[in-house]
Formats: sequence, structure tokens, C-alpha cells
Amino acid sequence: MTNMTFCHGLYELMDSYDGFIMDQWGVLHNGLQPYEGVIDTLNHLKQRKKQIVILSNSAKRADDNIERLKRLGIKPGQYLAVVSAGEVAWQGLKEQKDAPFKGLGKKCYLISRPDDKSLLKGIDVELVTDIEQAQFILITSFDPASMKQEDLDPVFKRAAAKRLPMICANPDLVTVFGHERAIGPGAIANRYHELGGAVHYIGKPHKMIFRYCLGLFDGVIPSRILVIGDSIQHDIAGGVGADLDTAFITSGIHAAAFKAGMAVEQKRKVMEQLTQGYGGIRPTWVLDGLTWQTPEAALRERERARMKE
Repeated sequence: MTNMTFCHGLYELMDSYDGFIMDQWGVLHNGLQPYEGVIDTLNHLKQRKKQIVILSNSAKRADDNIERLKRLGIKPGQYLAVVSAGEVAWQGLKEQKDAPFKGLGKKCYLISRPDDKSLLKGIDVELVTDIEQAQFILITSFDPASMKQEDLDPVFKRAAAKRLPMICANPDLVTVFGHERAIGPGAIANRYHELGGAVHYIGKPHKMIFRYCLGLFDGVIPSRILVIGDSIQHDIAGGVGADLDTAFITSGIHAAAFKAGMAVEQKRKVMEQLTQGYGGIRPTWVLDGLTWQTPEAALRERERARMKE
């Protein structure tokens, strides 16, 4: 069983890793702004020539994610590459050469927010609004303000009876935007599966996307790569499934379980409860956020330096 070690900051891990696979939402930013300490941490990693691949379950293409990161102050020079579930899905839908995309057809029933059709740009598919005409279903996002999950049940039952495959271009069960939490596309896809439909999930925690990321690093072996994420079910499980070390961020999607000022032993109890809920999957490391070091740790470092003088 993996022994979870609690860290004060990423600086404690610098001698152990040369490459990092980082989640985007919940680790780098909350959709509105970067988390405190993130930019500083990325700069420290760059100075030390560490390689960073940002891996997101976003159903947007890689370039869209790069532009979002730019708007939040995270620049392309601070990381090696961005990999998104949407980019992998787009490539697969466009070529339709390999499983699970091979033979999907052209008639697509899309589930997304009303203004979110960007993933189909440049792809030769026809959108249909009648599930009886569809050859496959694509889900990229979900708007709980305009539709309830159960509203899709009649459509899903008809689709399952027709054996229509579903491509889920974002397996997240919960989405984070600011301090808000909402049902994610992955939860909608799970419902289709419960009703007998075949679902192909593109993104974390599935091995394919982690293997893709590993191929992007230049001269870094897997044992020197750390996966950092805030979702045990997606980031940590995906990293463990790919035989990589993992670091869990407590201030992301599970933030409500961790109270301000919690002692380490209290956090450990919360982590044990969380991991039990996800089949006992445990991270190698636990951090409060993607910070280089906490103010308390920085103060201790300064005190140690002063004593050496």
C-alpha cells in the first residue's frame, strides 16, 4: 500500500522528478483565475529545466486551452505541451481510423452547452436533432441550467436500443468554475452506460491519454515523472494505472473536505476516508495547493539559512 506523504510545497520533490503531468482545472486555476502560488511555482520549475505537460479532461481542443491559460497568465513558455481530451477526440473523429472512432459514421447527436460546438469545427460530420437519425452520440459538456440529467433518459433508452456508441470527450463527473460545482459530462455518459449504452471515454483516468503524454517528454523516464491532480478518480487513479507517482491537491474538487488550519493528522484521516471511497487508490504525495512552499516553510528555510551564516 502506498504511504501518503504530506508536503509543504513542490520544492520538497525537486530532487525526485524531472517531468510533471499536471491537471488544469482545480490545480492550476479555477476557471476564473490561477490559484495563489501557481505562477511562481511554474517559474521555479522552468528555472530548474523541469518539463511540464498539462493534461486536461477539457473537451476543448489544445489550442483553446492554451488561449485560456494565456488569459489567466500562464504562458506557453512555462510548459512543454497541453494535452486535452478534446484534442484527442477531435483527431479521432476527424480520421475515424482507429478504435473507438473507426466506423462511427457522419451523423452525430451532440450533447453540449448551447454555444459549445467548437469540437466539431473542421470535421466532416452532420449534426442531427433526432436520435433515430444518429449514428453516434458525442458529449462535450452539459448545461444543468437548461436541462436536467433525467430529461435525457428517453433519448438514451432509444439510443441504447439502437446500439449507438457514445464518445465522451470529457470524463469529468464534476466540473469546477470559480467556487461552483456542477455535474460533468462524465456523469451524463455514465447514465447512458447504466441504461445499456456503449460509452467510450476519452481522457483521464484511461491509460491511452497518459501514454500519449509520456511520449511528449524529452529524455525523461517514467520513474522521474509525477502526476499532479485534484481528482482521485481521474488524476490519481489515472497516474496509478499508468504506474506513475502521483501528488494530490487538497484545494481542488475535494476542497470542502479539508478545513482551514487542519493539522496533518486530521488531513490524513480525511484522505483515508476519501481513498476508501475510490477503491483504496492512494497518492504518493499530498499538498494543499500547487505552491513552491508554504509561508511557514519559507520562514523555516530563512531561519535555517540565517543559522548557517
